[in-house]
Amino acid sequence: MVQTASRLSRPGLWFAGAFAVLTTVVFAGWTDGLDDWWYSTMVDLENGVFVSFARGLHSLGTPQGNTALVLLGVALLLLGRRFGAAALWSLMVMTALALSTATKALFDRTRPLDGLVNESSASYPSGHVMVTAAATGFGLAVVCGMLWPHRSRQFMSLAVVYLFAMAWSRTYLRAHWLTDAVGGALFGVAAVLVIAGFARAFVQREIPPPEGSIATHH
Repeated sequence: MVQTASRLSRPGLWFAGAFAVLTTVVFAGWTDGLDDWWYSTMVDLENGVFVSFARGLHSLGTPQGNTALVLLGVALLLLGRRFGAAALWSLMVMTALALSTATKALFDRTRPLDGLVNESSASYPSGHVMVTAAATGFGLAVVCGMLWPHRSRQFMSLAVVYLFAMAWSRTYLRAHWLTDAVGGALFGVAAVLVIAGFARAFVQREIPPPEGSIATHH
Protein backbone atom coordinates (compact mmCIF):
# COMPACT_ATOMS: atom_id res chain seq x y z
CA MET A 1 0.00 0.00 0.00
CA VAL A 2 2.89 2.36 0.75
CA GLN A 3 4.29 1.82 -2.74
CA THR A 4 0.88 2.45 -4.30
CA ALA A 5 0.39 5.60 -2.26
CA SER A 6 3.83 6.86 -3.25
CA ARG A 7 3.21 6.18 -6.94
CA LEU A 8 -0.18 7.91 -6.94
CA SER A 9 0.95 10.86 -4.86
CA ARG A 10 4.07 11.58 -6.90
CA PRO A 11 2.24 13.78 -9.46
CA GLY A 12 0.75 15.68 -6.54
CA LEU A 13 4.22 16.39 -5.19
CA TRP A 14 5.25 17.68 -8.63
CA PHE A 15 2.29 20.05 -8.63
CA ALA A 16 3.20 21.18 -5.11
CA GLY A 17 6.75 21.82 -6.26
CA ALA A 18 5.49 23.85 -9.22
CA PHE A 19 3.35 25.89 -6.82
CA ALA A 20 6.41 26.58 -4.65
CA VAL A 21 8.41 27.73 -7.68
CA LEU A 22 5.56 29.92 -8.92
CA THR A 23 5.14 31.46 -5.47
CA THR A 24 8.83 32.32 -5.38
CA VAL A 25 8.86 34.04 -8.76
CA VAL A 26 5.56 35.85 -8.11
CA PHE A 27 6.77 37.46 -4.93
CA ALA A 28 10.14 38.22 -6.45
CA GLY A 29 8.19 40.38 -8.92
CA TRP A 30 9.23 38.38 -11.98
CA THR A 31 5.66 37.79 -13.17
CA ASP A 32 4.42 41.37 -12.86
CA GLY A 33 4.69 41.98 -16.59
CA LEU A 34 2.73 38.84 -17.40
CA ASP A 35 0.03 39.68 -14.86
CA ASP A 36 -0.29 43.24 -16.18
CA TRP A 37 -0.50 42.04 -19.79
CA TRP A 38 -3.21 39.48 -19.01
CA TYR A 39 -5.12 42.03 -16.94
CA SER A 40 -5.10 44.53 -19.82
CA THR A 41 -6.17 41.82 -22.26
CA MET A 42 -9.15 40.88 -20.10
CA VAL A 43 -10.18 44.54 -19.86
CA ASP A 44 -10.01 44.92 -23.64
CA LEU A 45 -12.11 41.77 -24.15
CA GLU A 46 -14.81 42.71 -21.64
CA ASN A 47 -18.24 41.71 -22.94
CA GLY A 48 -21.63 41.61 -21.24
CA VAL A 49 -22.36 37.98 -22.12
CA PHE A 50 -18.97 36.76 -20.90
CA VAL A 51 -19.28 38.85 -17.74
CA SER A 52 -22.62 37.19 -16.95
CA PHE A 53 -21.12 33.73 -17.55
CA ALA A 54 -18.13 34.55 -15.34
CA ARG A 55 -20.42 35.85 -12.62
CA GLY A 56 -22.27 32.53 -12.70
CA LEU A 57 -19.03 30.69 -12.07
CA HIS A 58 -18.24 33.20 -9.34
CA SER A 59 -21.51 32.27 -7.60
CA LEU A 60 -20.55 28.59 -7.60
CA GLY A 61 -17.35 29.48 -5.76
CA THR A 62 -18.93 31.55 -3.00
CA PRO A 63 -19.16 29.85 0.42
CA GLN A 64 -22.88 29.29 -0.14
CA GLY A 65 -22.47 27.93 -3.67
CA ASN A 66 -19.53 25.70 -2.85
CA THR A 67 -21.23 24.35 0.28
CA ALA A 68 -24.35 23.50 -1.73
CA LEU A 69 -22.28 21.66 -4.35
CA VAL A 70 -20.39 19.66 -1.73
CA LEU A 71 -23.48 18.77 0.29
CA LEU A 72 -25.29 17.61 -2.84
CA GLY A 73 -22.35 15.50 -3.98
CA VAL A 74 -21.79 13.97 -0.55
CA ALA A 75 -25.51 13.18 -0.23
CA LEU A 76 -25.49 11.38 -3.58
CA LEU A 77 -22.40 9.36 -2.64
CA LEU A 78 -23.92 8.42 0.71
CA LEU A 79 -27.18 7.37 -0.95
CA GLY A 80 -25.08 5.11 -3.18
CA ARG A 81 -23.38 3.70 -0.07
CA ARG A 82 -19.99 5.06 -1.14
CA PHE A 83 -19.05 6.13 2.38
CA GLY A 84 -15.30 6.08 1.85
CA ALA A 85 -15.62 8.12 -1.34
CA ALA A 86 -17.78 10.71 0.43
CA ALA A 87 -15.30 10.98 3.29
CA LEU A 88 -12.32 11.25 0.95
CA TRP A 89 -13.90 13.97 -1.17
CA SER A 90 -14.93 15.92 1.93
CA LEU A 91 -11.36 15.68 3.22
CA MET A 92 -10.03 17.06 -0.08
CA VAL A 93 -12.35 20.06 0.06
CA MET A 94 -11.69 20.84 3.72
CA THR A 95 -7.92 20.50 3.26
CA ALA A 96 -7.94 22.80 0.23
CA LEU A 97 -10.01 25.36 2.14
CA ALA A 98 -7.62 25.30 5.09
CA LEU A 99 -4.55 25.59 2.87
CA SER A 100 -6.11 28.39 0.82
CA THR A 101 -6.99 30.38 3.94
CA ALA A 102 -3.53 29.89 5.43
CA THR A 103 -1.59 30.82 2.28
CA LYS A 104 -3.74 33.90 1.65
CA ALA A 105 -3.01 35.12 5.17
CA LEU A 106 0.68 34.34 4.76
CA PHE A 107 1.26 36.09 1.44
CA ASP A 108 -1.41 38.83 1.72
CA ARG A 109 -1.21 39.85 -1.95
CA THR A 110 -3.32 42.81 -3.09
CA ARG A 111 -6.06 42.14 -5.63
CA PRO A 112 -6.67 44.19 -8.78
CA LEU A 113 -8.34 47.43 -7.70
CA ASP A 114 -11.27 47.53 -10.14
CA GLY A 115 -12.69 44.02 -9.91
CA LEU A 116 -16.21 43.35 -11.20
CA VAL A 117 -17.11 41.43 -8.03
CA ASN A 118 -16.56 42.34 -4.40
CA GLU A 119 -13.90 40.33 -2.57
CA SER A 120 -12.35 40.97 0.84
CA SER A 121 -9.68 38.28 1.22
CA ALA A 122 -6.12 38.41 -0.08
CA SER A 123 -5.45 37.58 -3.71
CA TYR A 124 -2.92 34.71 -3.76
CA PRO A 125 -3.81 31.95 -4.40
CA SER A 126 -7.33 32.07 -5.86
CA GLY A 127 -9.69 30.33 -3.46
CA HIS A 128 -12.33 29.86 -6.15
CA VAL A 129 -9.85 27.95 -8.28
CA MET A 130 -8.17 26.07 -5.45
CA VAL A 131 -11.25 25.04 -3.46
CA THR A 132 -14.19 25.06 -5.86
CA ALA A 133 -12.57 24.05 -9.15
CA ALA A 134 -9.62 21.97 -7.94
CA ALA A 135 -10.92 20.32 -4.76
CA THR A 136 -14.67 20.28 -5.37
CA GLY A 137 -14.57 19.69 -9.14
CA PHE A 138 -11.29 17.94 -9.87
CA GLY A 139 -11.39 16.12 -6.53
CA LEU A 140 -14.82 14.69 -7.26
CA ALA A 141 -13.61 13.57 -10.70
CA VAL A 142 -10.66 11.76 -9.11
CA VAL A 143 -12.91 10.01 -6.60
CA CYS A 144 -15.47 9.05 -9.26
CA GLY A 145 -12.64 7.85 -11.48
CA MET A 146 -11.61 5.46 -8.70
CA LEU A 147 -15.15 4.13 -8.41
CA TRP A 148 -15.81 3.87 -12.13
CA PRO A 149 -12.37 3.48 -13.79
CA HIS A 150 -13.88 2.85 -17.24
CA ARG A 151 -15.25 6.40 -17.18
CA SER A 152 -12.31 8.13 -15.56
CA ARG A 153 -11.31 9.96 -18.76
CA GLN A 154 -14.75 11.51 -19.06
CA PHE A 155 -14.71 12.60 -15.43
CA MET A 156 -11.24 14.09 -15.76
CA SER A 157 -12.06 15.87 -19.03
CA LEU A 158 -15.06 17.59 -17.47
CA ALA A 159 -13.02 18.52 -14.39
CA VAL A 160 -10.19 20.04 -16.45
CA VAL A 161 -12.66 22.11 -18.49
CA TYR A 162 -14.27 23.32 -15.25
CA LEU A 163 -10.87 24.13 -13.77
CA PHE A 164 -9.83 26.22 -16.77
CA ALA A 165 -13.21 27.95 -16.93
CA MET A 166 -13.07 28.94 -13.27
CA ALA A 167 -9.48 30.16 -13.59
CA TRP A 168 -10.42 32.25 -16.63
CA SER A 169 -13.47 33.70 -14.87
CA ARG A 170 -11.43 34.91 -11.90
CA THR A 171 -9.13 36.90 -14.15
CA TYR A 172 -11.92 38.02 -16.50
CA LEU A 173 -13.81 39.52 -13.55
CA ARG A 174 -10.52 41.12 -12.44
CA ALA A 175 -10.91 39.48 -9.03
CA HIS A 176 -7.44 37.93 -9.37
CA TRP A 177 -4.19 38.23 -11.23
CA LEU A 178 -3.39 35.45 -13.69
CA THR A 179 -0.75 33.98 -11.39
CA ASP A 180 -3.28 33.84 -8.53
CA ALA A 181 -5.45 31.56 -10.64
CA VAL A 182 -2.51 29.41 -11.77
CA GLY A 183 -1.26 29.13 -8.20
CA GLY A 184 -4.71 28.09 -6.96
CA ALA A 185 -4.92 25.40 -9.63
CA LEU A 186 -1.46 24.01 -8.89
CA PHE A 187 -1.90 23.95 -5.12
CA GLY A 188 -5.45 22.60 -5.25
CA VAL A 189 -4.60 19.77 -7.65
CA ALA A 190 -1.54 18.95 -5.54
CA ALA A 191 -3.65 18.57 -2.40
CA VAL A 192 -6.20 16.40 -4.20
CA LEU A 193 -3.63 14.05 -5.72
CA VAL A 194 -1.59 13.62 -2.53
CA ILE A 195 -4.67 12.85 -0.45
CA ALA A 196 -6.05 10.54 -3.14
CA GLY A 197 -2.80 8.60 -3.27
CA PHE A 198 -2.83 7.77 0.41
CA ALA A 199 -6.57 7.16 0.74
CA ARG A 200 -7.30 5.30 -2.48
CA ALA A 201 -7.62 1.93 -0.77
CA PHE A 202 -10.65 3.12 1.21
CA VAL A 203 -12.47 4.01 -2.02
CA GLN A 204 -11.44 0.91 -3.96
CA ARG A 205 -13.37 -1.26 -1.49
CA GLU A 206 -16.53 0.42 -2.75
CA ILE A 207 -15.97 -0.07 -6.49
CA PRO A 208 -19.23 -1.35 -8.01
CA PRO A 209 -19.01 -4.84 -9.56
CA PRO A 210 -18.89 -4.97 -13.37
CA GLU A 211 -22.27 -4.94 -15.09
CA GLY A 212 -23.56 -8.42 -15.72
CA SER A 213 -21.47 -10.04 -12.97
CA ILE A 214 -23.05 -12.40 -10.44
CA ALA A 215 -22.54 -9.78 -7.73
CA THR A 216 -24.94 -7.38 -9.43
CA HIS A 217 -27.82 -9.79 -8.91
CA HIS A 218 -27.55 -9.95 -5.11
